[in-house]
Amino acid sequence: MDLEIFEYIDSVLELYRKKKDVYKLIAEEVKEFFEGELLAGSDYALSMVYRIKSEKSMREKLIRNGYTDKYDTPEELLARFQDIIGFRIECKFIDDEEVVYELLKKLFNQTEDEEYYYCASMPKVRLKLDDEQPQKQKNGFDIYKIDGLYLLGKENLHFELQIKALVNTFWGEIEHKIVYKNNAYLLADGLVTDLMVSIKKSLNMIDGQLFVLYNRFQRTEEREISEFEKEGTARQVERFLAKLVCDTFAELMQQQIGFTIDFKASCEAVVRYIMEINKVADMEDYGRVLLKTVDALDQIKEQQVRVDEQIELERKLYYEDIFSANILETVERLINTSYKWHMLFLILFSLEKGDNVEDLESFIRFYRKAILSNRSFALLDQGGYAKARRIRFDILNAISEMVREKGKVEYLCEQGMAVIHRSINYVIPLVLAELEEGREWEEISTAYLNILRRRLEL
Repeated sequence: MDLEIFEYIDSVLELYRKKKDVYKLIAEEVKEFFEGELLAGSDYALSMVYRIKSEKSMREKLIRNGYTDKYDTPEELLARFQDIIGFRIECKFIDDEEVVYELLKKLFNQTEDEEYYYCASMPKVRLKLDDEQPQKQKNGFDIYKIDGLYLLGKENLHFELQIKALVNTFWGEIEHKIVYKNNAYLLADGLVTDLMVSIKKSLNMIDGQLFVLYNRFQRTEEREISEFEKEGTARQVERFLAKLVCDTFAELMQQQIGFTIDFKASCEAVVRYIMEINKVADMEDYGRVLLKTVDALDQIKEQQVRVDEQIELERKLYYEDIFSANILETVERLINTSYKWHMLFLILFSLEKGDNVEDLESFIRFYRKAILSNRSFALLDQGGYAKARRIRFDILNAISEMVREKGKVEYLCEQGMAVIHRSINYVIPLVLAELEEGREWEEISTAYLNILRRRLEL
């Protein structure tokens, strides 16, 4: 008699065989949608391919990942199976992967649950765009891997969407065929692991060389570049500069205290601030700031800036308002007691030579401005509401109180800013609806500020 688990797996695979034609139709429909909405005319995405999981792969994954323990019926299991269909958007270069991901976020800009996002022209295809991307694989390399959902009547079909440059597609095939299929012995072989890492580095170098050649030929062609493409290129420059900053301080950290922590997000936050205060508007400005920052990093290495010493604030802090007071008091409290806070402001003060307090106050003004740039605040002004200014200040103050209470430096970085903006975009339309009904802000403020605080949780 077969084990009960294998009888259950057989029943799952029997149902899977019956549904396979439906999966094929769904895959073609989704592929056609992406080709029309994303790939058509794109300078980055080349093509889209898909695969439907084979029965053999299904059987292996059902056992390996313990699906049979989680779901009572084959119908429920298939509805929750993560990647029956796998899609891959292929692009030219590794740097293009991020640009394509940003294009996806621009296209899938509507949501009903703050988790899965959809395009207005295809609401039954949904992507989970809140997860951090790229994701870190077990092998240590990055991959853009997005969970997807296809709404199918009462059932939902889960799928997986990857974004891969040509060299990463090639690398994935090598790894899958050589390592994954022979994991019983090869994963323990240090030589094989070293060779695979060496191959990956070589492919990355080839990608860089091809990118240089491609850009050289592109410059000979006259073409109009969209604002979004310019934004994508600028974002790449910022990420590159943030990596230089991160590498410099990680080296100092390793030398001085013997270990490193993950402070990449802090580096990106400081670089974004530097770009803002230098009023960077075009690629020439980016080049100027890049050279200036590289020079500052060289001086930081030469002077062996200490990562294990107290940061001194030269004078008493100036508070413009309650928001500034809450944030500045939090910085003052944590700058020498929390290493993440310490590193963010050590990097900021080291790159911006001068008065630490002036730089700190300037950073908080930048942070305040970044929050107020949220488009939902403009809706308050357009509505002509008498209490628009009061509502704006109350929301700002609630955010600053959350930062002070939780003490998480992530609120000053990209992850936290994304949560802040999503929370504002959720609450303000609800408040506007109440005001349209004749309610006063004083009546509803406590309830909606509490909703805001709950959504601000990291």
